Amino acid sequence: LTFSLLLCPLLPGDKFRLVIASTLYEDGTLDDGEYNPTDDRPSRADQFEYVMYGKVYRIEGDETSTEAATRLSAYVSYGGLLMRLQGDANNLHGFEVDSRVYLLMKKLAF
Repeated sequence: LTFSLLLCPLLPGDKFRLVIASTLYEDGTLDDGEYNPTDDRPSRADQFEYVMYGKVYRIEGDETSTEAATRLSAYVSYGGLLMRLQGDANNLHGFEVDSRVYLLMKKLAF
């Protein structure tokens, strides 16, 4: 994962919360991908310090010619900042090429 240290200053050893979501609306309603400053619905972004919007541009699996993939890699571009998310195919089944992905982060205080 690549992110801007200027906007989200984290140091080695810092703890943070990271959420990946398909929408910013807390009720799960999908958005149209455009910012609307007059929208007064609760937003997940209100609870985080750093929010990025991106799109899935590639999905790779470990499938062979005889078996379905058990692990997947989803590649997301956030305007040039890139993320590769690897995991069990059952956990990444919701990722689709060209789908919107929001990444939300905040530093945790301990």
